[in-house]
Amino acid sequence: MNIEEHREFCLTGIMSSLRLWVADVMNLLSPNCCAICGSHLCPSEQKLCARCLLSLDYLPERDFYDNPSARLFWGKVAVERAHSHLLYRSSSAVSTLLMQLKYNHRPDLGLWLGRQMAHELQPRGFFEGIDGIVPVPLAWQRLLKRGYNQSLMLARGVSEVTGLPVVADMVRRKRNNPSQTRLSGEERIQNAQDLFVACKKERHHHVLLVDDVLTTSATLVSCAQAISMANAGMRFSILTLGRAH
Repeated sequence: MNIEEHREFCLTGIMSSLRLWVADVMNLLSPNCCAICGSHLCPSEQKLCARCLLSLDYLPERDFYDNPSARLFWGKVAVERAHSHLLYRSSSAVSTLLMQLKYNHRPDLGLWLGRQMAHELQPRGFFEGIDGIVPVPLAWQRLLKRGYNQSLMLARGVSEVTGLPVVADMVRRKRNNPSQTRLSGEERIQNAQDLFVACKKERHHHVLLVDDVLTTSATLVSCAQAISMANAGMRFSILTLGRAH
């Protein structure tokens, strides 16, 4: 990395941190503020202002069976449908939104985002045949520190719109694996191997796995494989809020 690239990298990090700091302060002063920019919301706005809502990078995945998200699972685990809602890039509005969801005690944001995804996907038949929603579980250490599982909040939001039950006890995380934020693709795969264990056999036949961000698919593949070991013939679909660039 040359001097100019290093300077740009540092400036981008500072601006991202400043944006998060402003949003945090505004959220403390008034709960009726945009989760991204911190501006006061109009009566017709929820969680995000109109400008930030329009600035999000939405993914145009019109085919649930063959798209960049679905292809990440090819040859690893059979997935019937896959959809990621937003394109995740570091130091972007989507990045700030995810930071707020995961680290700023905003479970309400997860519920709202889950509802938004479900409202978009339900008319397109995405949930047909699915009989349960399984959020990817957190390790108990992270759950205790954070206070909630952001994937569970997204799943509950989807459930509120679709009426599908959330099955949060189908699978558990066996260990608190290191954060995958700074890991390479190969390291992420190794980090997620043998990470989950199914808790019990289920009456469900087709479950929707819900997570916050899809990167290499390693975590979701490991989760699906654990469930399959205890539930032969289980079918899977995938829904994530974001997909890494």
